[in-house]
Amino acid sequence: MVNIFYIFRRITSGIRMRPFGSLLTMIACWFAICQLCFVLYAITLAHRATQVPGTNSTVMAYLEGTQQQPVVLATQEKITLIEGVSQVRYIPRGEGLHRMKQWLGAENPLIQGLDPDILPDAFEIRIGPQYVSEIETLVERLQEIPSIEDVRYHRGLIGCIAGAYHTIVLAGLFIAAVVLVCLGLVLFLSVRVGIMTRHREIEVLNILGAKRSFLSAPYIIEAGLYGATGALLALMTVRASMGYVMSHVPALSDTISPLSADTALAVIVFACGCSMLGAVLAIRRSIDA
Repeated sequence: MVNIFYIFRRITSGIRMRPFGSLLTMIACWFAICQLCFVLYAITLAHRATQVPGTNSTVMAYLEGTQQQPVVLATQEKITLIEGVSQVRYIPRGEGLHRMKQWLGAENPLIQGLDPDILPDAFEIRIGPQYVSEIETLVERLQEIPSIEDVRYHRGLIGCIAGAYHTIVLAGLFIAAVVLVCLGLVLFLSVRVGIMTRHREIEVLNILGAKRSFLSAPYIIEAGLYGATGALLALMTVRASMGYVMSHVPALSDTISPLSADTALAVIVFACGCSMLGAVLAIRRSIDA
């Protein structure tokens, strides 16, 4: 078993030998993981945007007047049969008023004393992600139903974000792959420079019969520490940045939430894995060559 004290003594010695290079490696890890964290926030924002009523993935169809229950059920069945509709929910006017209070605040003067009977009954219609680009055609088919008086959906920023959800996810996966390559490359170069700096010592230990694990463990653990420390600093930086943004844009508070503990742990593990992978490749090219 490799002596832990020896490993950390080697790591400390290596950092003292090249402090500027170690600092640059840490900054590179921090910067790469920051990009990954911001991508995760963007994906979270896009996912929540798809859940907001009135976005490009949700259509509100308002009924004309007060309809009898058989008419409501027949209308709901017609909506369900339209291609692209994934879910239909009936929203009576009382529930509509309750939602307005949630969105605008119960003390908002616009809804204080508002009679729910003046609001229309409605259907909340969820659109399948693959049909978001054809929403205009779907709206036209909804407007052909006699009992439906009006159909609305939001075309603003949140709607655009919701419609681009799958594109954002694909971009996020691409950026994650770029981060993996960059982290691996940075640690590959850093570890290789460290090995070259101490190549005489490594050659002597190799001649004396030192095991491969004895020679490579310090570099692998050092790379893992770079990845973990960079990830922790990045998580704190991004958390502070998003907190600042949300404090100045309160409307985002309901849409953006901090990364969960599981996600933060996954980011740290991902950073450690990429870093240690780069170290292993550097060792194979240098010590094992």
